[in-house]
Amino acid sequence: MNWCLKINEPSGETRVVPLKGTITLGRSEQSNLVLRDPTAAPHAATLCQIEEKTNAPYWIKIPTHSPAAQLGDLSIREAQLPKGVPLQIGETRIILQTQTNIPSLPLIASGVRPWLTCSESGRNLLWMAKKSAATPLAIYLAGETGTGKEVISHLIHAWSERKSGPFVPLHCAALPLSLAESELFGHVKGAFTGAIQQRPGALMQAHGGTLFLDEIGDLPLDIQVKLLRFLENGEIRPVGADRPSKADVRLICATHHPLHELVESGKFRRDLYYRIASIHLTLPTLRSRTQDIEMLAKNFATHLNRDLSPRAILRLQAHSWPGNVRELRHAVERASGLAGSFQPLLGEEAFEFLLTQENITQTPELELGASVLSLDEMERVVLLKALKLSHGNRAQAAKILGVARSTLFEMLKRHRIQGPRSRISN
Repeated sequence: MNWCLKINEPSGETRVVPLKGTITLGRSEQSNLVLRDPTAAPHAATLCQIEEKTNAPYWIKIPTHSPAAQLGDLSIREAQLPKGVPLQIGETRIILQTQTNIPSLPLIASGVRPWLTCSESGRNLLWMAKKSAATPLAIYLAGETGTGKEVISHLIHAWSERKSGPFVPLHCAALPLSLAESELFGHVKGAFTGAIQQRPGALMQAHGGTLFLDEIGDLPLDIQVKLLRFLENGEIRPVGADRPSKADVRLICATHHPLHELVESGKFRRDLYYRIASIHLTLPTLRSRTQDIEMLAKNFATHLNRDLSPRAILRLQAHSWPGNVRELRHAVERASGLAGSFQPLLGEEAFEFLLTQENITQTPELELGASVLSLDEMERVVLLKALKLSHGNRAQAAKILGVARSTLFEMLKRHRIQGPRSRISN
């Protein structure tokens, strides 16, 4: 039987860690299982596997120099760890369970890029996507840029009855206005200057399969009318053609702009919105699934023959990731590229660029990561925030921080922060 620990962090994050053999738990980076809890001891406990038992397969021992743990209602220093009974170490709650208790992810066909997740919200999205794939309905994917909407659309296609047909992606925001109709519906030879031969559009290319329209909110209104007509009767009239053609296409649309807001502002047709949003799926942001940050970052690092230290993971989890998974991948690639070929382990200093003035947003609670950043790191973030709010004016930044200008200059020197200076004399 396979066992694992369900760990509820003080931050509210929940993660599931497989168990094998003897492991040590604690705040120290030397522990096999690092607890992200400042109240936990550096070496808080040791878990040893004993003879296979139904409810108590592990023995827990607390070192003499560490505080006792709470097992259910009992304060213990050494005991069997029963299945399902909460163990409290510091502010961390731990439950032993079998891996069969962990909800599984839907199976993905080989050759199809997976949408990686270990979070509950990500798991729910994948199951909803698979259920939606079994229907013939049009699907609308909402979510911030970089959340993986094209990956999800490809998975929906692979799970559907149309999986043997083509999957055609088309980015509407990249279409020149003069060629948008031709790209979508096709054209006949001589339809316009440069049309030297007949060319099928994306709708006809996707016949028998799936068409993914990314950033559909950028489609011109006149093209929206023609797309609505296709959805109603399945007819395509290429540019310059005398007669329409028929196509059988499953439509998946996406946009990072709230489409209902575009409808209310008159930039998107209401009747088309109802046709393409028969099923509405919202992709969760990366910052809302913190446990996925560790898994994704390690996955990106492994492909670059690198590893990440526990402190580096904490640094990444403290960032708000406005660019989501795409930004995380680029951050790992940048850190790896600048680290040099003889540094296989990337530490927190490799991601210091995430704490620059440009990356400090107007929502500092997302950037501070109070539970994971050191005091020195938090001071740097607050300092950068003050400089941003003062538009680089040192005197004003000192007033915001409530310190003397000389103290501010010492802080700037200590954190090696230079510019930008405002044009107002300090």
